[in-house]
Amino acid sequence: MWLINGWQTNCLSSAQGNMELLISLGALIWFMTYIPTNGAHEYKIHASVMGRPGSNDIQLYRKVADIMFREDVPHKGSINHCAINFKEFTFDMTNGSTVYDSLTTARSNFESKDVAVAIGPAIDVFTSTEYVILNQVHLLTSPASESSSRVISVLPQANSMSAAIADIVTKLGWNNVALLAQDDFSPVLTLGTAGIKVWPIRLSPKISSEDDRELQKNLIQLRSSQNDKFILHSNNREVIRSVMEAAKRLHLLHHSIDWFVTYPDFQDIIKDDEGAWPGSLFGLQLLRSEKIPQNVSGLMESFKISRLQLGLAVDVVGILRHVLWGAAHDCSRGPIGGDFIIGADDFESSIKSQDRPYQGALGQYIWQMPDNTKTNYSINVLWYNTTLNEIGSCTFINGTPEVHFAQSISKSGNVKHVFGKDEILQVVTKQDDPFVMKEGDNYVGFNIDLLRELSESLNFKYNIVDVTDNKYDDSHNGQLNGMVQELMNGNASMAIGALEVTAEREEVISFSYTILSSKASLLIKKAKSTRNFFQFLGPFSIGLWFMIVGFVIVAGLTMFIMSHYDQTQNKSEQKFDLKESMWYSLNILLQGTTDYSPQTTSTRTIISFFWFCVLVIDAAYTANLAAYLTLQQIDDRIRTVYDLAEQTDILYGVEKDSSLMHYIEGERQDPYERMWAFIKLHETETLLKNTTQVIEKVTSGEFTFIADGVVNEYYAKQHCGIESVEQHFGHKDYSLGFPRGAPYRDDINRALLELKERGRLDYLKEKWWAPGTNCTDDDSTISRSDKATAELQIDNMFGVFLVLAGFVVLALVCEVGDRIFDCHTAKKAKKEKKNGNSPSEDNFYVSADDVDVDKKILKKIEEDAKNLQSF
Repeated sequence: MWLINGWQTNCLSSAQGNMELLISLGALIWFMTYIPTNGAHEYKIHASVMGRPGSNDIQLYRKVADIMFREDVPHKGSINHCAINFKEFTFDMTNGSTVYDSLTTARSNFESKDVAVAIGPAIDVFTSTEYVILNQVHLLTSPASESSSRVISVLPQANSMSAAIADIVTKLGWNNVALLAQDDFSPVLTLGTAGIKVWPIRLSPKISSEDDRELQKNLIQLRSSQNDKFILHSNNREVIRSVMEAAKRLHLLHHSIDWFVTYPDFQDIIKDDEGAWPGSLFGLQLLRSEKIPQNVSGLMESFKISRLQLGLAVDVVGILRHVLWGAAHDCSRGPIGGDFIIGADDFESSIKSQDRPYQGALGQYIWQMPDNTKTNYSINVLWYNTTLNEIGSCTFINGTPEVHFAQSISKSGNVKHVFGKDEILQVVTKQDDPFVMKEGDNYVGFNIDLLRELSESLNFKYNIVDVTDNKYDDSHNGQLNGMVQELMNGNASMAIGALEVTAEREEVISFSYTILSSKASLLIKKAKSTRNFFQFLGPFSIGLWFMIVGFVIVAGLTMFIMSHYDQTQNKSEQKFDLKESMWYSLNILLQGTTDYSPQTTSTRTIISFFWFCVLVIDAAYTANLAAYLTLQQIDDRIRTVYDLAEQTDILYGVEKDSSLMHYIEGERQDPYERMWAFIKLHETETLLKNTTQVIEKVTSGEFTFIADGVVNEYYAKQHCGIESVEQHFGHKDYSLGFPRGAPYRDDINRALLELKERGRLDYLKEKWWAPGTNCTDDDSTISRSDKATAELQIDNMFGVFLVLAGFVVLALVCEVGDRIFDCHTAKKAKKEKKNGNSPSEDNFYVSADDVDVDKKILKKIEEDAKNLQSF
């Protein structure tokens, strides 16, 4: 005061005192700058933190304020003369008394205008500006559903977010969407006004993890709808993550499905890790993480909160600090004469002023009158498609959103990741030969190999689960078996095995392209082999063959005898001696030719009758041979279900509870009705489950097994002595099964087509339906298909070639014997000549008058005699 009084005195002095005046002003400025004020005097804001029991918001605000105010100190040793006093008020709803006490205590607190602000979420009447918060503004930390003159929301209002969501969805070109939310369905009306069809799905209000059963049911229902545009609307990070993880488990995060997540911190949900999240994901980024002080970031772990919650706390404290700075400049100097309390009116006036808007982690804070709508801030639009990119922004100008996209949205045709790198497909199966079989701890079979091929093609992992049908209701005739039930319940991603495509199953699950087709067949024992190398002898009996041989001999002898006593033959060159007679008789039987022919009436008479007999024999042989070979081709075994129904000697049956059993049971046409009556009559022997028992009964030849062609064909290939006979009913298509609406089914189908084009499907079929290694070419049985051919086989004529080969060998033996005999005779003659006992030429002469021989034979004998004489 003495400085001020001195300054006044100097003002009254003469002009000569101007110098003293300047000195006095300088001293005052020095005093105000360098003389410290009382440290107890501060600029203060009294803030009441509203919450529920168990909330730790007040501790969080105090921690954040402590760190931020320490950072405000310009240099070490300085004092911050601003302070925020937080006081907690909880709404205890244990009983009526605690509710009344909570309300009266809070109301009493807010009657004083020294309390500048109420902070916290909207809690029914506890945060009512009509009954409890009487004089202050409510700094709302939860999304505001309604506008109020004394409610100021830190987060964007629900109507603003709804308008932004509608504009972004329109910009993306979505016309039909499913909206998933817990309680805030405000975007539904805005989207509908924009001409977008919306299917709202209410999520469970208590979602704690991705294993939540209600959440699973919601997502299964969503998948069944086959919608491909989803909006996930929530400000709770844990809810968002649980839904996203559950959707990933059900493979709803797929490249064919677009998701739009409205959570304001999309970066915290989607880590920029390539391949971690499959599919196409859009999101909003309101939070600016760089605005959160580094020292504050550590509070996320200690308080177990999200980045958005921390950013919200930072901005709440930042807004209070911004008001304090407006009154105390930089808080480096305290007020003179005592603490300066910023009351409710000053706080409301300061916070609604647009002269110096606060820039926080959640954007700029300007509230537009009269309803305090937050405006003049921007939200980035992000797109995750294997990598995270910023594609546009939504800017709120005077409360109206304006959406701008910096780049076009175009999905690449070549999908890099069909499944996420951590995704595992739960594959359910049921053991059926040869589709799926278990050898030790490993699964083998046609479908297992196919699954392995698909896994390598689409780069996914899988886990095989063997399900048991017994624990499910078979009231649908076995249609909704264990595999189907697991798909319906959402416990499986794919089903493999002998899964037949039916109309009833098509209503509850989805199928892939057909991988196998089949008809019903009969598994029967093969016919005994009828291999006979001498089938050409079959038309005549053994006795008849001997009679024919005897007939030829008798005819030859008769000709020889009659020719011997025929005087006319003495002068003829044709001599029917015994050899020539037999040769002539055989030639006639075999329809050959000979140089001789009978000359006398008697011999011609015999020969004529012989020719007639031979004509009849040849005709009979030819006809009987054709008939005999035809009969050999005929298979009189059971070949059709009609043959089965017509007899009762051989038992027949089906697999118990199979689709074929239900088919035969339900048919009211012949022969199926008769067959079912027969099967039920011998139920214990005809309704089988054990494969070994089936094979044993069929191999015995006393049982016929009716089953799918692919199954019976496998059994026939693996076990010798049985075969599969295809029927003309019971057509089936086998496929892979998926949950209804599974988005990855098209990817599996494309992979199946690629495998088919590359021949891999045909290779797998040949591999699993190849003949068993225990069957050899010397099998003593023959299948019906092998016998039912029109062409003659080698077996039919092999005996003819054996006979020919036999006579060739006989001829060679005779020729060799003749040569040996001639050589022996020649040596003997030579030896006699050396001994001087060589016979004269006359000894070798044979008179034609003494012996009744042909002249040609005589001439030959003379030539041989001359040759011998030359030795």
